[in-house]
Amino acid sequence: MASMIESFILKGGTLVVDPAESTMTPDEFLSKFGNIVDTLCIVAKSEAGSTYYSSSTAPKDPRYGELFSSFAQIANDIGIQVYAQIHGNMDGFFSRDPNFYMIQSGGYQIDGYVCPNQETYWAYLAEIAAEVVNRSTLEGIILKDIHYPRDNACFCDNCRRTFSTEAGIDREFSLEQLKRIPNTFSKWQQTRIAGLRGMLSSIVNRVHQEKKVEIIAELLLDPETNYVEGAGDYFGQDLGMMSQVSSHLLLHLHPWSTLPSNEDEMNETLNGLGPIVERIGEIKNSLYLWNPTMENFEIALKLKEMLNSSKIFFTENQPGSYLNRRTLHLGLGV
Repeated sequence: MASMIESFILKGGTLVVDPAESTMTPDEFLSKFGNIVDTLCIVAKSEAGSTYYSSSTAPKDPRYGELFSSFAQIANDIGIQVYAQIHGNMDGFFSRDPNFYMIQSGGYQIDGYVCPNQETYWAYLAEIAAEVVNRSTLEGIILKDIHYPRDNACFCDNCRRTFSTEAGIDREFSLEQLKRIPNTFSKWQQTRIAGLRGMLSSIVNRVHQEKKVEIIAELLLDPETNYVEGAGDYFGQDLGMMSQVSSHLLLHLHPWSTLPSNEDEMNETLNGLGPIVERIGEIKNSLYLWNPTMENFEIALKLKEMLNSSKIFFTENQPGSYLNRRTLHLGLGV
């Protein structure tokens, strides 16, 4: 894998380092790649909800609690531009709190996820982002997992109580019942989008109180969930809303399926990305890949050129949560 990482870096890729997923320590990474790396992204808040720095807000990771601060400082000192990555609604720590559970239609808890409509959680994430931006000199912050895991979330007591009052319907409703009433279902979808807008806006505004650092918001784009249209329908990630709140979108390409391998598949991908293609030059974007192969990275380079993307961020491995996330995002077994 080291030789592939070197190849990707030399082709302009930016590695995302999460110590819980990486096979290399910071010293090993810098020893191998420090002389060729211009940019690096370091995870500051993990999927588990813990931080890789001493936080006054969130729990510190017991194994890697100082890695972000020390790694970012060393990288800064030798002239590497640093980005920080923060996981949003995926938070193993907060998701165990009954006040913040994310619940799917039917009443089952969605493990690992926090309801996006909790303003207390917005403020919590915003303070973490403010801490991170003050820990070191950053080129930007990647906000990952600011989304619902599927269209059947969130149906927690708070979400149902608030929406039932606004829409004038009984509090005990399901996704299937909402879909039978188009006007009400449309209001429900807009409510979900508004929740993510509130969260993103809170983080962006809080960070910019500290420093004018670029905020890069992830957009999940996969053929299995109908690309841009599906991102809004399933995950609440409406392109118009997100491009208004964040000046830079992170296009997570094909997280659940393989990248196109021939001209027909490439055209299908570009058609799915049509609303973004139509606004090239207007929407600043970068690409994001989990654990790419050589072939996948070459395809990403072609898409980068077609989409006028700024960067390609990539990880060394798929996250340990990949199979559970894929099941949730594709609605498998639900």
